[in-house]
Amino acid sequence: MAYKERVQILSDAEQSDFYNPPIFASNDQRFFFALNDQELTVANKLRNRGLRYMFVVLLGYFKAKPVVLNPGFHQIKHDLKHVYQSVLLGPGFRPFNLSQKENERIYQEIFNLCEYQRWSIKSHRTSLVDYLTEQTKAWSAPRNLFDAAIEYLSGHKIAIPAYSTLQKIISHVINEQQTRLIAHIKRDLSRDLTQALTDLAAGDGALTLRQLRQSARNFTGTELEKELAIHRYIQHWMPEVNTLLRALSLSQKNQQHFAERVDYYGAKLKRQSGGHQRLYLLCYLQSRWQQALERIADGFVHHIRQTKQKAKAHAQESVYQDWQKAAKNVSNAAEVLHLFIDDTIDQHQPFGTVKQKALKLLAAKDLESVCLFLNEQKRSVDDAIWLYYDQRTSLREGLLRQLFLCLHFEGSENTQRLTAALGHARLDLVAQGGISQTTIDGRLPAKKQRPFLQYPSGLFNPDRYEWYLYQQIPDRLNGQLTLPEVVKYRSLDADLISRERWREEKVTLLEQTQLPKLTTESNKLIMRMAMDLEIRLHDVSDYLEHDDNRNIILRNPKGKRLWRLPAASKKYLVNNPFFQQIPTTSVADVLRIVDRDTEFIDCFEHVLGAQSKSRVHEYDLLAILVGNATNQGIYGMAQISDRTYDQLSTIQANYLRLETLSAANDSINNATAKLPIFRHYNIQEDVIHASADGQKFEARRDTFKTRYSSKYFGTQKGVSAMTLIANHAAINARVIGANEHESHYIFDLLMNNRSEIIPDVLSTDTHGVNHVNFALLDLFGYSFAPRYAQIGRIINEMFDVKEDKDQRIQLRLKKPINTQRIMQHWDTIQRIAVSLKERKTTQSTLVRKLSGYKKNHPLLEALTEYNRMVKASYLLNYIDDASLRNYVQRALNRGEAYHQLRRAISNVNGDQFRGSSDEEIELWNECARLVTNAIIYFNSSILSQLLTSFEHQNDNTRIQIVKQASPVAWYNINLKGTYNFELSEKLPNLEEMMRSIEGYLPVK
Repeated sequence: MAYKERVQILSDAEQSDFYNPPIFASNDQRFFFALNDQELTVANKLRNRGLRYMFVVLLGYFKAKPVVLNPGFHQIKHDLKHVYQSVLLGPGFRPFNLSQKENERIYQEIFNLCEYQRWSIKSHRTSLVDYLTEQTKAWSAPRNLFDAAIEYLSGHKIAIPAYSTLQKIISHVINEQQTRLIAHIKRDLSRDLTQALTDLAAGDGALTLRQLRQSARNFTGTELEKELAIHRYIQHWMPEVNTLLRALSLSQKNQQHFAERVDYYGAKLKRQSGGHQRLYLLCYLQSRWQQALERIADGFVHHIRQTKQKAKAHAQESVYQDWQKAAKNVSNAAEVLHLFIDDTIDQHQPFGTVKQKALKLLAAKDLESVCLFLNEQKRSVDDAIWLYYDQRTSLREGLLRQLFLCLHFEGSENTQRLTAALGHARLDLVAQGGISQTTIDGRLPAKKQRPFLQYPSGLFNPDRYEWYLYQQIPDRLNGQLTLPEVVKYRSLDADLISRERWREEKVTLLEQTQLPKLTTESNKLIMRMAMDLEIRLHDVSDYLEHDDNRNIILRNPKGKRLWRLPAASKKYLVNNPFFQQIPTTSVADVLRIVDRDTEFIDCFEHVLGAQSKSRVHEYDLLAILVGNATNQGIYGMAQISDRTYDQLSTIQANYLRLETLSAANDSINNATAKLPIFRHYNIQEDVIHASADGQKFEARRDTFKTRYSSKYFGTQKGVSAMTLIANHAAINARVIGANEHESHYIFDLLMNNRSEIIPDVLSTDTHGVNHVNFALLDLFGYSFAPRYAQIGRIINEMFDVKEDKDQRIQLRLKKPINTQRIMQHWDTIQRIAVSLKERKTTQSTLVRKLSGYKKNHPLLEALTEYNRMVKASYLLNYIDDASLRNYVQRALNRGEAYHQLRRAISNVNGDQFRGSSDEEIELWNECARLVTNAIIYFNSSILSQLLTSFEHQNDNTRIQIVKQASPVAWYNINLKGTYNFELSEKLPNLEEMMRSIEGYLPVK
């Protein structure tokens, strides 16, 4: 949609919080209002006592957030009282408000002290616009640009201007970007494609938008035919579409965003301007074409692997049955042998006649089996496998060939011959429906495979050769073979910033990341890190030598050293007794209370931007959220609530999207972070320690992401819901296939977290580890702290425990870090990191390739060595620091506790996703995350009120109990029954609900 003059970025509640004075607890007051000598000197220069106090308060506020404020006296009287009672001791004073000149004078002193500049349109606007214009190349969402603007201003020590100023600048940047894109399209788009896009938007094309949006749900031939039909339809336009979009230089994230507009608007796309229609449809056509190709490639790989497994199983069974049958046919074979000594047969009779008699007694195949049996030989399993392939002609000539012909392969240095053979086969199949003898490369199959592919004459069997080529593809799509048109399978280099742009703009691109390790000179950084690692090796060796290490290393039966690193127990602290003392609240009332505090319902904007300020759909949205979160869906919710299905269906189509659900979740999490109890959730002081883990859920319907997993689903299919948990709040989530590796997505979850809760440390279990995640998280300023299931094995793989001549323990790396290799290829590491930052492709796709390729891949050698260096430092800390081990376990315990609450919500209706597509499953998962976050906010509010009450009473015993309580509880929430979303009476009063808690007194 086209943006208005001022795009909406922050909700009213967020604006108020950002541009109003911060609310300080007593500890915050002591920290922010403390004065150093220079600040005290400036304060004492102010003759007016009230101005002195006001200066100290505004200085403290500016330290907390660099915003120029002009608060009223009564807004900040609590902080002023603290200043004259505890900082600048003196009597009170009458209420007053600062004049504009007094405010400017105080802030000028503050700017001088903090080395900040006051915002100036003349001095700063142009540079900020230029910076944000660069940021739009990666991601042009208003909130992302707002965050980037705050980051830029903070980095350049410029005071944050008014919200309306940032609104205008961001709106200008977005409008300029879209104007440029639309003008470029208008200039370069051909007449034929323009007409085709117009017809598509109007519903007059050969395929309608509705048909284009319908995708395959599984790998069956019928479903894959949908993707083949769409590929054939779009293929004609793709050369021009690709050329245009390449010229626009859109990031993957921006292109995805514009493409999603088509899904969101659907038939209403025709209401958009022609320029926006063309922009969205061009991005959508390329996205849909790539999606179709990826699913075609996935389908091809799936059927080849499935056929290979079936062929092997069939062959083994066939050989067994053949052997058993041969044993039974020995008596019949005796009759065949008797023909040679039968005197009744004329000696001059032709051998063919006798042979016919023999074959009547025993078929040729059975006779051959008996011969092998008598010779104590079994028929080759490979023979049986190829006989099975011979019987699958319809699959090869039908579905597989259609899929294969859509794919264009490129090869690495070691697969050039295979790539050429695939190309020749593709040309032959298109031209004549089969592979010709002249194009068959006989050198390609291994020597032991050739007999099965050749006729007795030595010529190759074209059908079996085709099967052979198909079988070479799946296991080589790890960089040996690539599909340049498929993002998932294209080369790693194609996912990075182009080499030409990197050469020309490297310095600028590195500065824009604002990541210290990327901009530091490589020699200094790597040598410092290597030196720190050597020191840690010495320190830990010394610690193991002189301290009591019986609980750390070493049990030494049979002369072997075994590591034993005890950590905190796996306790999932849920349903604290506090909450059992509180009257039960219905989940509908919980959501209403949370909305009253956070206004998260305002995040659900109409797909056409026509949201009403009257919130007329508030109750319908609440019903939809609960229905989807509890796996009942809107149809099930309509049966057990005061809502109607038709109304819910319409509202869901217009308001429920991943972006609106994500914004609503962020709104709730940001509010949770501002509650007094939240800072006490920190596992370490002033450090947010997050965890990421997957939770398996069964799905009732097949989709592309659903997979079999006997361990979790038995004979059914399901998905894995990856969630990023920080201080109990679920700050980001993503649904992945049950067969996908979780480690490919943790960086993605961190980098795409849009809440104000920013983790410093991330823990996962062993599934979160690969050979690049330590490096990537370190480069981006995060600490990676996984818990290994077999920590002793991991330590033994990394280190040797030796004893010197004095029998002192020496801990050494088994394989030294190749620092020269890291420094030699530091440019490559920087290019990979900047590509991730710029979202050149989806981060999970790039990380999957990085972690899936071999460690000696040219692009990865340096990164994997850097990863080993960071990992070694972490393992040394893990050995040395019992507190760290406990922190990691506690973070993971919180993730498991969240999973219990999430499971309790989904168990309301069978614990199965009912979505008919991957997109619907994503929506349902986001709804469940929202309801879970709402419950955590609700419980955190209760704990905050308890904390405030006990602090007011100086009841230290109860204060400590509340600080340690987890907000993950649902015994006080009614998740089941008949739902009433129409508010017929007042919302429950928290203070009244909490009166039953021992020791609680309301605090005014």
